[in-house]
Amino acid sequence: MNPVLPLLATLILVSSQLLPANARAQPAGSAVERCLQAEVLKPENAERTVAMLRADCETITTADAAELATGTSAMTIENTILGNTAPTRFFRPYKDNYLIFGRMEMDDNSTPFSGEELDTKFELGLTFSLFEGRENFDFLAPLHIGYSQKSWWNIAEDSAPFREHNYNPEIYWLFDQPQRPLLGRPPFVDIIGLEHQSNGRDGPQSRSWDRIYAQKEVDLIPQLSVGVKIWDILARDINNDDIRRYLGNGEFSLMFRPNERTNLRWRVRRGSDVDTFSYTFDIYYRRPNVNGAFFIQYHDGYGEALVSYNHKSRSLRGGFYFPLDVFD
Repeated sequence: MNPVLPLLATLILVSSQLLPANARAQPAGSAVERCLQAEVLKPENAERTVAMLRADCETITTADAAELATGTSAMTIENTILGNTAPTRFFRPYKDNYLIFGRMEMDDNSTPFSGEELDTKFELGLTFSLFEGRENFDFLAPLHIGYSQKSWWNIAEDSAPFREHNYNPEIYWLFDQPQRPLLGRPPFVDIIGLEHQSNGRDGPQSRSWDRIYAQKEVDLIPQLSVGVKIWDILARDINNDDIRRYLGNGEFSLMFRPNERTNLRWRVRRGSDVDTFSYTFDIYYRRPNVNGAFFIQYHDGYGEALVSYNHKSRSLRGGFYFPLDVFD
């Protein structure tokens, strides 16, 4: 390969960074320069001049230019030129993401694990697909890996210790591609997955269980939807061997959206014992120009945290919901 070509590619890159900001902001020119930088490094172009390569890169189609004029980003045009098919995003928000403050009370008047006074609870959830946008493995695009975590932080004590963490990794298949045969979008399921949940402890405080699950959500009307998640327990820690008795084999949810800024969600679970019902009620309310929402959560029942899965509790907290995304 001609040793001058890599040097030219470097000079092109440096010169593009030295341009004034308004010059660098031209999407089409930027795409051509990136294309040229990529082409001069290819062995098959060793005998071609930079002028020839630039001419090739400048052959952006009229359709590409039209897309640019209507708002297509420079990255989109660059992907078209260079043949990139990578997704524009890797991680996506999953389940819930919030930070709330409040307190917990035990039904038997014992001291809650999170402390007797003000505590903080937060949840974080992310998901990604390893194969989305990968042409050779497109058939695996619906396969996702998810991770969520709930933590309880006793901010009222001097040392402000974390009292409990619940870790929830999972792998699941998302049936959101109706064009696929068989595994595209069957009418009776949205997600099938395998998940593990544990509190990361050992000894008597250790809690964990493994489940296989199926999930479905249906819109009854534009403002109202219902969801069902059913599971079967594959394995459980010896310290929570009776967890089915309290948390059962499924969860029912109801989501109501009275307006574009307010969401109300109600979730209920029933353990194998008739009297072990658990309820969680969430209120989301977002304001204009804020990338988030005010969030209130009330829980009454079992299993808010794994460490106390078999003790009934009530909690009320409020704070901020951050979707790790941009609200419309």
